[in-house]
Amino acid sequence: MLKLNTIRFTRTAFITGLLAAQPALAIDYGVFDARALAMGGTTLAVGDTAQAQYYNPALLAFHSGDEDKTRDGRTYFPTLVVQATDTVDAALDAVDEDLDTKLSGAINAYNSLQSSGNAAGIAASSADLREVLDKIANKDIAINSFFGLSVSEPSEREGGAFYIGARVIGVGTSSITETDLNLLDDYIAAADALAKGATPQAVAAQFPQLANPNGTLRDLTPTLSSSADVSALAISEWGMAAAKEFSFWGQAASFGITPKLMRVDAFRDQASFNNVSSSSVDSQLNEFEDTKSTHITFNADFGIAAIIAKHYRVGIAIKDTFAKDFTTQQSLDPITGLARPDLVVKLHPRSRMGMGYVNEHLSIGLDYDLQESTPMANEAPSQDLSVGAEYRLFDGLALRLGYRQDQTGLRDNASSAGIGYRWRRFVMDIAYSESADMKAGGLQLGWAF
Repeated sequence: MLKLNTIRFTRTAFITGLLAAQPALAIDYGVFDARALAMGGTTLAVGDTAQAQYYNPALLAFHSGDEDKTRDGRTYFPTLVVQATDTVDAALDAVDEDLDTKLSGAINAYNSLQSSGNAAGIAASSADLREVLDKIANKDIAINSFFGLSVSEPSEREGGAFYIGARVIGVGTSSITETDLNLLDDYIAAADALAKGATPQAVAAQFPQLANPNGTLRDLTPTLSSSADVSALAISEWGMAAAKEFSFWGQAASFGITPKLMRVDAFRDQASFNNVSSSSVDSQLNEFEDTKSTHITFNADFGIAAIIAKHYRVGIAIKDTFAKDFTTQQSLDPITGLARPDLVVKLHPRSRMGMGYVNEHLSIGLDYDLQESTPMANEAPSQDLSVGAEYRLFDGLALRLGYRQDQTGLRDNASSAGIGYRWRRFVMDIAYSESADMKAGGLQLGWAF
């Protein structure tokens, strides 16, 4: 039977977080909080001091006043952002409804009793599975999520922050062949003919590859040639950010750094749909987990920012400055029994620049990735241009809008919106983003001190 490895991985990754088109989800610069999501990911220059540790640590120095008096310190927990492609919905539907099992069951039911009703069941099951495969064929099934805790404390033209967080990035890149789609089309046509009264012998003559001379149907799903390349990174980080402002020829500029300890669990597997006919969901998950390799490593983010003419800002930052390649363990080839070569999952630097205008009530910014993101496996790259705005109606309420465009043209443009609310010391941010191929949501709760 057809077992959709990418689908099953997606369901598990979405529900459990692995721990926790062409649409693309290479490792982008990252969205780690609700304010950034609402503003289209625009943070390099207009991010506030509570976000700086994630995007541009230099922003921690954009603060005036004693930290004990301003109450601009923030503790956020939880911070949660989840992004998922629309293909995830199709994948989850396929798994929840057991479409592959239904097709094989329908074939067996017809062979036990060759009735028009049972033939119609084959046609319906084949059509349902065909529809799902059309939705995910040669597209990325992708999830990108972050869950964390952060504490930031800005001071007089300097500041510090730390955070603990887990980012899970999972991508299943399917390669659905025309041969497989044609096979399902043949099942639909043959079953429709049987349901409308055609004799089994006539159908066997028209579709000799599907039917035996006695009129029973063959289950050819073991011959399917489609495959999937499934990859994931579960990145746990412990980061400590610091920034300080310096003056050069009368112009102030801030410099920031976020050194961090990272635990990276890397997963990658290449699966063929035609060699897992007896596998259960649990065994397929176990096969994927068996590829896991765990790496403990150090890395760092660097940032520079400046305020020009009081209200204008510029910033540039590099995230994960030191490139890392993580090998994954591979099981024996199920056909030859030989060891398969290790596969590599990549985590490479991402650089971004931003500019913006900020006054007491209004913030408007623009961010741009300075190069295409490096795919962690075989998925497509991305390069974002984003714009965002925030308007503060009064001290307790902020309205936010954003827009993101992928310069590679491989992802659809995304619009976003959100609000920030503060009541006394309690703070809350919520956001939602949507494009033709992806949906995302963000929530964070915090405390001002």
